[in-house]
Amino acid sequence: MKRLSFCTGVALCLSLSAFAAPKETTLNLWTFTNELETNGAIARFEQQNPGVKVVITTVPNEQYLDKLRPVLRANKNAPDVFLGEQSLVKEIVETGFWDDLSKAPYKADVKDLVPYQVKMGTDSKGVLRALSWQTTPGGFFYRRSMAKQYLGTDDPKAVGEMINSPEKFIETARKIVKESNGEVKMIAGIEDYQEFPFGNKDKSFMDAKGKLVIDPKLLTYFDIAKTLRDEKLTADLNRWSAPWTENMKKDGKVFGYVLPTWGLHYVLKTNAPDAAGDYGLTSGPNPYFWGGTWLGIYSKSKNKDLAWKLVKMMTLDQETLKWWAKTTGDFVGNQTVFNEIKGEFSEPFLGGQNHYEFFATQAPAVNADIVCMYEQKIRGFFMNAINNYISGTKTKDEAIEGFKAEVKGAYPQLF
Repeated sequence: MKRLSFCTGVALCLSLSAFAAPKETTLNLWTFTNELETNGAIARFEQQNPGVKVVITTVPNEQYLDKLRPVLRANKNAPDVFLGEQSLVKEIVETGFWDDLSKAPYKADVKDLVPYQVKMGTDSKGVLRALSWQTTPGGFFYRRSMAKQYLGTDDPKAVGEMINSPEKFIETARKIVKESNGEVKMIAGIEDYQEFPFGNKDKSFMDAKGKLVIDPKLLTYFDIAKTLRDEKLTADLNRWSAPWTENMKKDGKVFGYVLPTWGLHYVLKTNAPDAAGDYGLTSGPNPYFWGGTWLGIYSKSKNKDLAWKLVKMMTLDQETLKWWAKTTGDFVGNQTVFNEIKGEFSEPFLGGQNHYEFFATQAPAVNADIVCMYEQKIRGFFMNAINNYISGTKTKDEAIEGFKAEVKGAYPQLF
């Protein structure tokens, strides 16, 4: 009897073990943003892959690369997938930390993606290292009520024609300031205008030999900035300051803001809910892009197949991209998808205007060849030169020489 009970117990244990929960598989993700988690993308991935748990490590963007780099070099507690923001991506693709997504087991098909998005994730040898779910072309968000009062129309096309060159932009700024008796300014500050000249370059800050070069087009920014400052056409506010965001509101005194796709949802709608319906969106002197997030797979990951499932879902899976666009309003980078769904949007904050149709015209015009791996810091040095010139601290030539000196101090290899 005891023997029978023992055998029965063993059989029962074996039977129950057959129904035991499968072992959970972990996928490690490093990021500087919580948008994939808070907007449901991680939950969607886990639902599509039962038994998989995505473990997320979030590091502030300003500390991100400094904390990530030693982990990747040591290959200890390293992520399987890690993200890179636009200011970092051109540097990361050159490190070899991201795997080659054009080879097996990935063989990424990028034919439907916006070209600049692919180029940003490609290294100098032509190896595809990272992909993105979004593109971030920019525009000019303006106050409709002010446009009607001072320009006679709030129609996006008409307003766009009034600012489609630097000369027209300044001319329209003068009109707004004059008609408002100086109460309303065209833009918040000199910093805001920078996206246009930086987006209008024909050349990167680095030439084919890896040496510093200054595109002649960029030099025109000195005179534009000086005119904007001297004639008091801006509110002279620093970007991201409290007064900068305060003037987005209904009682603000700034006509327009130079912002990309995410600026609508995460800047204007967040800071100026009382101005909903009073903003319009149009193009400025030229196309530009600002920001964006890329995903890549750590080249030494032992979980590459699963890592690719996440990257592929977020960047190439059309059903996921449609879901993401309709859930978040984010402008996705797949041309097939955004051309299919672009007619379905009407943004109340923009008075019912279809922002998706607008950005669909801007994204293909963006040029990623003008971005180098040190872009963000070099741009900062250039803005220092601009400010030194318009403040009268230096002549234009002195400011340019000062810019070169700052670049040389940070990146002597460019000389």
